[in-house]
Order: sequence, then structure tokens, then C-alpha cells
Amino acid sequence: MTPRSQRETITMSDAKAIIENQIEELAKRNREPEWMTRIRYKALEAFEKAPLNDPVISEEELLQFIAKPEIEGLPENIESLDDLPPDMKALLDRLGISEVEQKYIAGLAVQTDTGVIYNEFLKEWAKKGLIVLPTEEAVRKYPDVVKSHFLKLFRVDESKLAAYHTAVWNGGIFLYVKEGLKVPFPLHLFFLIQESALAQAPHIIIIAEKNTEFHLIEGCTAPILVKHSLHLDMTEAYFHENARGQLTVLQNWPEYVHTRPMTRARIGKGARFINTTVGLGTGRSNVANPKYWVDEKGYVELNGILLGQKDWFVDLGGEMYLQGREAGGINASKAVIMDESTVITRGIIRAEAPNTKGHISCDALLLSDKATMETYPGLVSRVDDAELSHEAAIGKIREEELFYLMSRGLSEEKATQLIVKGFLEPMLKDIPMEFLVEIRKIIELAVSGGM
Repeated sequence: MTPRSQRETITMSDAKAIIENQIEELAKRNREPEWMTRIRYKALEAFEKAPLNDPVISEEELLQFIAKPEIEGLPENIESLDDLPPDMKALLDRLGISEVEQKYIAGLAVQTDTGVIYNEFLKEWAKKGLIVLPTEEAVRKYPDVVKSHFLKLFRVDESKLAAYHTAVWNGGIFLYVKEGLKVPFPLHLFFLIQESALAQAPHIIIIAEKNTEFHLIEGCTAPILVKHSLHLDMTEAYFHENARGQLTVLQNWPEYVHTRPMTRARIGKGARFINTTVGLGTGRSNVANPKYWVDEKGYVELNGILLGQKDWFVDLGGEMYLQGREAGGINASKAVIMDESTVITRGIIRAEAPNTKGHISCDALLLSDKATMETYPGLVSRVDDAELSHEAAIGKIREEELFYLMSRGLSEEKATQLIVKGFLEPMLKDIPMEFLVEIRKIIELAVSGGM
């Protein structure tokens, strides 16, 4: 990042002019309807007065990000894997990532059997009622459906980051599952729509009609070569009666990226939503506070796995509003904190209806005396028969555990890796096997300082 003293001063007027130019470019490029462009301009109007509310990024820094969104010092044109930064190429090789997947990660255009299979898969399943499209294409093809769901769980004036995202959103995925349809295998966004996975401000809309089932995987286990320094994705999910959905988010951001994921979901009567985030590389800082509104007998589960490394800053929240009778929610996290990183977890469960149940748990393993872990659980009940609970445990690896494993012939490094993987393993139960292999390798490298 450019030193503060060398930066050009960017005023609010400068930033708004830049955003306005982006809006015009996006509207023209996407051939979007007038109503979407109006939403962008409404967000631009709200941007100046909206609060920032960010523990890391100041208003001055945000304006700098807007003026110069791309990071300096990265290769201008990547035409082959040989153009990747040497340390990144070496890491991909150590992880055993295939050449095809390395090309995806580098943002190279790839024509593969996998891509052909996915395209054929989507054509077949579209006939059954599964629609998977880039969000900008869905805006044109299904304007009424998108219009009735776009930005219904957020307000453009609630924060500067929400306003900025709404004004300049690009990329993202629109997922619609027709009533009664059950998709039998996971949908991996990164390979379905590569450009959306690499966009700076993707907007994701998920609509699961009654009695549906699906599993969407977003992101990638290996580090992705993105060129922007601030990533602002927004996800809006709607689960109708008895829908069953899983969203697995795999994050491995470069250390120069600040990430601000914004996720919100409405869980209908008897619906079930499991949202698992695996933070293998959180970037320079990662701040998120997802929100969920849960109807009668609905259930939401928020699982977070974090590797805190170097001097990275992570602040993850999670608010659940149990609004229907017998609604339930779990907010669980496991963090491994190394080096000089800081990890903060916050969770709030609000019981607003009878016979609701909620639980918050936070476990952290400290591998460094210079690392910091804080946890702030919150339980709020407006009824007298809710069952709400929380637990937290922060500790180091016990000497006797290391001694036992080392007495069985393991080195201290291998013993530590084994303990860390065992600590995180319960949270990985719903991750497909092909990702588990890479996740375990990354954990091993991180613990041994090889990342």
C-alpha cells in the first residue's frame, strides 16, 4: 500500500465523481434496465452521509480505495502461469493444485472438460427449474424476480460500504431453485462463473422455493490472484417454507486485500439454512456481521473456521432473530490464532417468539504469545420460555498432548499440525472431500510457517 505521505488527497466530491463514472460504465456494459441504474444512483446519493462503522478502514482510506482500487506491484498482464508472482506459484505447487485449477485461480481463460460438463449440467437442470446465472444477466432475463428481491435485506444508507457496493456492484450469481426441486450435488460458483468469482463487488441472490434442497460452494481453497485491495461482496438469501440450503464459503485472500462480506438471509417456516465459512486466508483485515431472520420452526446454523496469521485483523459477528415459534439457531466458531494476528468473534441471538432455542460457542487455539483473541457473546430474550446458552474456550496446546505425540515418533511440527487439524475437524464435516484435501494441506503449511 502506498505510504500516507505520498498519497494524493482524494475529496468526497472526487470519490463521488469516480463512482458516478463507474455507474455509467456498468449500466452501459451490462445493458441494465433503468430501475437498476436508479438504485445505483440512490446509493451514490446516500454514500456521503452514511456512517462508515469500520474498525480498520478510515474514511480517508476508503476514498483512496475508490480512487485507486487496484493494488500496485502486481503483474499487469498474466498470460500464463509463468507470469504469476514466484511466491504464489510456489505455494500453488506445494498445495498440489492441478494446472487447470491454477489457471482458474490466476484468472486465465480456460476451456476444459469441467467447464463443458458444468454448462451441460446447467442446461439440463434449467429445464427442471434450477437457474444459475451471473447476476447482471439475471437482471435482464428475470427483471421482476430480481427486482422483488434485490436489496430487500439491506438499506443503502446503513453504511458507506453498503452504499458503495450497491452503486458499483459487478458480478455475482443469481441462484433460483424451483418449488420441490432437490439438487443432489454441490454447485461450485468459482468454476460455474469465473468472472464473478474474481469481481470486486459481486452481488449474490439466492431464492429457494418451498421444499427445495441445494448446496452452493463459493470461493476457493487456494489463494486467488485478485488485483483489488478492497473486496465487498453482498449476499441476500431467501428460504421459503421447508427449504433446505447450504452455503459453504471458502476464503483464501492475499494478504493485501481487505474483505468486507455482507450476508443476510430470511429463513421461512420449517426452512433450514447452514452457512459455513472456512477462512484459510482472511486478507489484511476481514470484518463481517451477517444477519438472519428465522420464522416458525425454522433453523439457521452459522459455522466459522478461521486461521489468524501474520498481523491480520479479523472481526466476525453474527445476529440471529428468532421471530417464529420454535425457531432455532446456532452460532459456532473455531479459530487457530498465530503470529501477531487479532481475532474477535461476536454473536447475538435474539429470542422474540415462544419456545425458541439458540446457542453460541467459540473455541480458540492460541499458537503465539503475540496473538490476540476476544469473544463477545450476546443473548437477548423477549419471552420467558426461550432456551439460550453460550460457551467459550480460549487456550494453548497442552504440553502433555505434544509430549504424547512426540513420544510416538512425531516431530513437534507434525504433532502440532495433527492437533490443529483435530481441533478444526468437527467443523469440516459438511465440506466435500476434494476441498478437504486442500484445506488440510493449507492448515499444515500455515502451522509450519509455510504460507
